[in-house]
Amino acid sequence: MDRKKLTKHHLWPKDGKEIVYVPEGEFLYGENEEKLILPAYWIDRTPVTNNEFARYVQATGRITTAEKSGIGCANIRGEWEDIEGANWRYPGGPEMGSIERRLNHPVVQVSWEDAIAYAEWAGKRLPTEQEWEKAARGSDGREYPWGDQEPTFDLCNFNKQEDRTTPVGKYSPQGDSPYGCVDMSGNVWEWTASTEGDGGRVLRGGGWSHPAENVRIVLRSIHESDECYDTDGFRCVVDELFNK
Repeated sequence: MDRKKLTKHHLWPKDGKEIVYVPEGEFLYGENEEKLILPAYWIDRTPVTNNEFARYVQATGRITTAEKSGIGCANIRGEWEDIEGANWRYPGGPEMGSIERRLNHPVVQVSWEDAIAYAEWAGKRLPTEQEWEKAARGSDGREYPWGDQEPTFDLCNFNKQEDRTTPVGKYSPQGDSPYGCVDMSGNVWEWTASTEGDGGRVLRGGGWSHPAENVRIVLRSIHESDECYDTDGFRCVVDELFNK
């Protein structure tokens, strides 16, 4: 796939994020490479960042799920722990510091409910996992956004190489998807609109703390809609109506 021919960009006025165009057509979906056809849509080029989420909170007064409960789940020295005071402002808890120097990193410690609220405010929605996957792998069934090459530390953030999240776009353009999306393998898992079982919500993409095999595009994670982790973020979608 020729990325230069596929990439088409706009700025979405409400939140100022760059969105990229995914055209209508067939693609190979999932482990079994099922042929699916999706209508055209636009998707955020990057995950929502701390700075962008902060502007949303300032505009709306949103109190996130983790802030309400007083607890977020964080990966501390390789172990998952419920940490008092962990939230989007303090992803690993107050003792690990704030996001002050990480404003261009993906926002984390946000629940599915928080992601939905942001999307509604921005006039967008969360992608289905099918939409997310097509934006990540294109139409040719590749294993990773950049192709079938195994992940390296020059292509994405995985296996705790940076200890935490990295700035969005750090691995661009070499780690980009065919449509120009960044960070779709590694850095943070991303909430989708899709469900699994009795209310579980599907996340895609793998995170900074996960090994190489967990950042393959087709892998899925399931969390409850009110769960908050320091590996979970999101990006949003705009429908084809934007073109008309």
